[in-house]
Amino acid sequence: MQLTIPKRKSSVKLLLAVLFISLLYNCRKIDLPSHPPEENADVVYGWYKFIAKVQRPANPQPVVILNMRNFGFIGVGLYEAVRPGSKSAESLSSSLYQMPAMPQADAWQRYLWSESANAALASMFKLFLTGLTDADKASIDSLENVNYNRFKANTSTDILDRSQTFGRAIATAIYNWSTTDKFNLSSVGYMPPPVTPGSWVPTPPAFATLGPFLADSRPLLEYSLTAIAPPLPVPFSEDTSSRFYKAVKEVYDIGKNLTVAQKATADWWADAGGAAVGVPSPHHVLSIITWVQENQKAKLWQATEVYAKTGIALKDGGIITFRSKYHYNLIRPVTFIRRLIDTGWLSYLPTPPYPEYTSGLVGFYAPYIQVLIKEYGDIPVTDNAYDWRGLPARQYNSLSALLQEAALSRIYAGLHYRFTQEVSIKMGKELGNEIAAIRLVSPQYKHP
Repeated sequence: MQLTIPKRKSSVKLLLAVLFISLLYNCRKIDLPSHPPEENADVVYGWYKFIAKVQRPANPQPVVILNMRNFGFIGVGLYEAVRPGSKSAESLSSSLYQMPAMPQADAWQRYLWSESANAALASMFKLFLTGLTDADKASIDSLENVNYNRFKANTSTDILDRSQTFGRAIATAIYNWSTTDKFNLSSVGYMPPPVTPGSWVPTPPAFATLGPFLADSRPLLEYSLTAIAPPLPVPFSEDTSSRFYKAVKEVYDIGKNLTVAQKATADWWADAGGAAVGVPSPHHVLSIITWVQENQKAKLWQATEVYAKTGIALKDGGIITFRSKYHYNLIRPVTFIRRLIDTGWLSYLPTPPYPEYTSGLVGFYAPYIQVLIKEYGDIPVTDNAYDWRGLPARQYNSLSALLQEAALSRIYAGLHYRFTQEVSIKMGKELGNEIAAIRLVSPQYKHP
């Protein structure tokens, strides 16, 4: 018996050694997908420029706040469509409010993430954007096919088709999630509070009410569920010696003596004028974001993360701003001025159909600018949103300087008090900081 036990042990050891060597050999045979060091973001930049051209001549123009909201979801979907290609990247579903789990890529298969982005953007533009004609949709399909065929020169069809399927699955999941966000711009059923001397009332020329229920829309950040502007820094007063009266008088005096340059600034940031004249929102915003990213030579994963975070800013900025507007219900300059200073005065630009405090434009701009600053620094920036009209680009020493001019433009336009713009910038920066703090990739693997 003592002679047979060693033989059995030797046999077992030999068998284990053979199995281990076989396992190592078979593992070497598995074609594990590797994370490519980088993919450029050219396909994404191209899509954002293309869709601006599609929406620019639309008549009627896209509804501003709705389009802002839609591009917020599109940015999130774009990130999710390429996320698995970035080492250690996390889904936004772990950070955003009530965001469901997204479709998963097959970790054992290869993808071209540029094609996933291509398919996701093409699908989301058709799903989200309203007013697209059949010709618009055909042009979207055409660009998607052009990109696919360009990729086919260096990538196998099975990889492209797998990438395309994944991108489209993400687009569908994002759109389905968006349908439950209770977005509502209507004023049907709105009961305004009792009117006081300082209350907002509908203003000329439309005398309309827009967005009192926007605050009930589901935000992308839990932070935005309750965030609101601080109380008015300048209490309402009709006393001619009061700070409030002086703030109104500043708007009136500027409006009565607008220079050509001030009018040009107001027009630049208003993006008004209608089809093929202005820039439908948020394409002015997106042109700045795209310019910054191209200038910084951002690759695919970094670029899509920034499009996602600035998209969050566009959606939640509107929610917080409109919650503040209807909570404080502050009178517009045009109403105060026509009542107490000059009965014939009108703002240079038409006054929007909602309360004054806080600023809608700054509510959208300040958080996305802050996201860009947190990512790239307070860098010089060129705004060429109107190069297609032959207008010279505007140059700024910093992103902060661009934001300051955008805020000032609404004072020139006769729409806001200076204190409103100052508070709106501060509030927007706070939201931008919350968004920028979302950690999607471990610092060890910040971007491939």
